Amino acid sequence: MPKIVDHDDRRRHIAEAVHRVIHGKGMESVSLREVAAEAGMSMGAVQYYVTTKNHMLLLALEHIGIWIGNRVAVVAARRSTPFDLLRDLVLELLPLDDERSYLNRIGLAFHASSVVDDDQAAAMRLGLPLLLSFFAEQIRAAQAAGQLAAHLDADKEASILYAFSQGIVNATLVGHYTPEEVAALLDYHLARLRAE
Repeated sequence: MPKIVDHDDRRRHIAEAVHRVIHGKGMESVSLREVAAEAGMSMGAVQYYVTTKNHMLLLALEHIGIWIGNRVAVVAARRSTPFDLLRDLVLELLPLDDERSYLNRIGLAFHASSVVDDDQAAAMRLGLPLLLSFFAEQIRAAQAAGQLAAHLDADKEASILYAFSQGIVNATLVGHYTPEEVAALLDYHLARLRAE
């Protein structure tokens, strides 16, 4: 009887191997050979799913997006106020524990390479509007609940929160800020948005 292969599982396995190579050795070390070794697969098996290095990187980037989407869904499922949900969501995307640090290191590598790779830049642009929209929805809900000032432009504030979260990632990863300091800075910023 032929072996049944779960192709989605294989793609995820390859994407996770790419992530481990990036995390351990940097983006420049990603190759079909390196990823095949990391995944414990033959190069031919890897090439069945990804034919080029660029294709492989796009698969890995797609799986970062899936991870972010899953994290957002977990936070969104909590029964909390819109303000608390917004705060929790920003914190969920920051490198405040081992798992989030691992994925933020990989994400940071993709951010850097996407500046010079049009395909990666296009892929990264797909997910950002969804995240910004979710931030803006929570800001509007917090305004309606009287938690945030009514005069705020929700879309602009969503972009500012995204800029805050991205801007503090590198400094946190290199140890400039502790998780507690990051949370305190976010709280300081959000306190200025509170309704009078």
